[in-house]
Amino acid sequence: MVKRKMYKKIQTMKNKGMLVTEIARELGIDRRTVGKYFPMSESQYKEYEKSMSDRSRLLDDFKPEILTLYETNNFRKLNMAAVFDYLEEKHGALPCAEKSLRNYVKSLVQKGELILKENVRLFSKVPPLAFGKPL
Repeated sequence: MVKRKMYKKIQTMKNKGMLVTEIARELGIDRRTVGKYFPMSESQYKEYEKSMSDRSRLLDDFKPEILTLYETNNFRKLNMAAVFDYLEEKHGALPCAEKSLRNYVKSLVQKGELILKENVRLFSKVPPLAFGKPL
């Protein structure tokens, strides 16, 4: 799915009288993608955008477990490879790759369903030492 900005560019070029292949070449995207959004009106695009955001995802079945895992770790950012391995050990082969899990967790954060704590690094100035003295 292309973002709203790209959709607007396609529609602007369409209104200038450009053909699908010309638009695809100009924007550097596949002509079938342009062909998909070329005939869409603004209201059709909004409907399509809404339907794509509300669709079910492969990892929805694992959502409660992912949220529990973050809760037990005090909502800190976790290494996604470790989360993936944990789920894989518990359930066997997952229906997706590690990158998909990363994107799923990112979408949970963006929707506000998962709020992660910021890693605050505490540090203070080290007192100056005499030359040649070890810490």
